[in-house]
Amino acid sequence: YLKKRREKINFCVVGEPTNANRLGEMIKIGRRGSITGRLTIIGTQGHVAYPHRANNPSNAMVKILKRIKETKLDKGTKNFQASNLEITKINIDNHADNVIPGSANAVFNIRFNNKHSSSSLKRKLNAIFKSITEGEKCKFKVQYEVSGQAFLTKPNKTTYMIQNIIKKITKIKPKLSTVGGTSDARFIRKIAPCLEFGLVGKTMHKIDESVPVSDLKKLTKIYLNILEN
Repeated sequence: YLKKRREKINFCVVGEPTNANRLGEMIKIGRRGSITGRLTIIGTQGHVAYPHRANNPSNAMVKILKRIKETKLDKGTKNFQASNLEITKINIDNHADNVIPGSANAVFNIRFNNKHSSSSLKRKLNAIFKSITEGEKCKFKVQYEVSGQAFLTKPNKTTYMIQNIIKKITKIKPKLSTVGGTSDARFIRKIAPCLEFGLVGKTMHKIDESVPVSDLKKLTKIYLNILEN
């Protein structure tokens, strides 16, 4: 919409709930990226009594999951915590106890810092999948979903101006951080430098989600001061 209208944003404040416990604790100046992989290993179904006539895909899957979990992606950077991979689902859709399955499935998610891109991670993972499945005489299919790339907005005079306003109103100097999951800032950062500052997220997505009215009043004052400055 903005590109179509040729409107340019000089700087953007995204109102994500950036504070863990108290209003004023944290400003987000970047986010790690997120990529999900849906992996299928294809073997040959058969009877457990005749394993030589089958090829169990779970053998390759176990080796792959062990390898990718043990692979250290990085040690983190000055601005980002280390990238991490978590296995979130493992499934073999087999209703018989004496049948070697024809396929095995797993899902994993990586939260990655700016040492990587989704493309570089795909290449690294695909090389592991190819090496192990060839050794096990299996095949693999993988579907990737990228919900955001890692990004960092380098602090500038606008960042420090906002930091000082928050400190003045809340009596807390906010930390400049990149922790947490993805956010809507991943869309804005493509067209303008941005940071995130908002309410306390202690109850977000819970039943009876709530915030103190006093925090709303302070946040309104912070946003107004940012606009005025």
